[in-house]
Amino acid sequence: MLKIYFNEKSDSQHKLKINIKDLCVTTEVMAIYPAGYGKDTIETLRPYNSYTLVSSTGKVKNYRKMSKSDFKFLDLNRLGVSVKLDFAELLQLYGTADVLQLDTGIIGGSERDIVIRIFEGKRENTEIIADEEYEILTFNSDDLVTGDHPRMHLWDSYALKVGDRLLMANRKGMPLNGDFTVPVTMESGKDYVEFEIIKYKGAFEDTGLSRSIDDDDVTVESTCGVINNRRVQLENGKGSFRLYPMGHTGIFKIKLGRKWYEVWNEYNLMMGD
Repeated sequence: MLKIYFNEKSDSQHKLKINIKDLCVTTEVMAIYPAGYGKDTIETLRPYNSYTLVSSTGKVKNYRKMSKSDFKFLDLNRLGVSVKLDFAELLQLYGTADVLQLDTGIIGGSERDIVIRIFEGKRENTEIIADEEYEILTFNSDDLVTGDHPRMHLWDSYALKVGDRLLMANRKGMPLNGDFTVPVTMESGKDYVEFEIIKYKGAFEDTGLSRSIDDDDVTVESTCGVINNRRVQLENGKGSFRLYPMGHTGIFKIKLGRKWYEVWNEYNLMMGD
């Protein structure tokens, strides 16, 4: 799935050329006012990632070659993990304006979910070369204050199953399904709690996913005890880990995410005696 959105509010006269082939995306910009030219490439798209093309005079590195460019791609996930800032603040640190943003969902097998939103540029001034069919749509940048971000639907979610309870929570720890008031307890004769991770489409928008491409690498963090596997490799959308509470009782958190976005689903739980 490839969707390209153009901003209805844009009056920019930038001339854009976007080339999408396999996991490589190259964007060329000829800016009219203020004048400028640039070309940059995302060499390998990663799943569940956000990139933005910003105005930033300097140099870019593509395939070990440095070249002058007034525009460059920022890998927001990698920067966000390193700097611990909101993506919007990162734009202000590393650029003066964002031309477009590219968000990916799952990438694997024949699946390649990409959404590109062009903030500064018009359809008639944009050349698109893609190796798959794409859909042209529009958005209004004024709606971004209260509207959903594409990644909220592109990025899949992870439920937690403990015993016979299926729990769902969003990235802010808000419960969406299941009883979070019942304490988590260890089975008789065991010194650990067994948790199962189950992958769901988007923001728990459908039933659990069990495709062969749903073999995500999920990072796990607990605020109590010791986890036996902090990087759970899902198999057909499912995986498991054990938490050894080490005598802890009371409130604790389990955070599920990915290498470059470490908390996507947060679970606020209670450990019983």
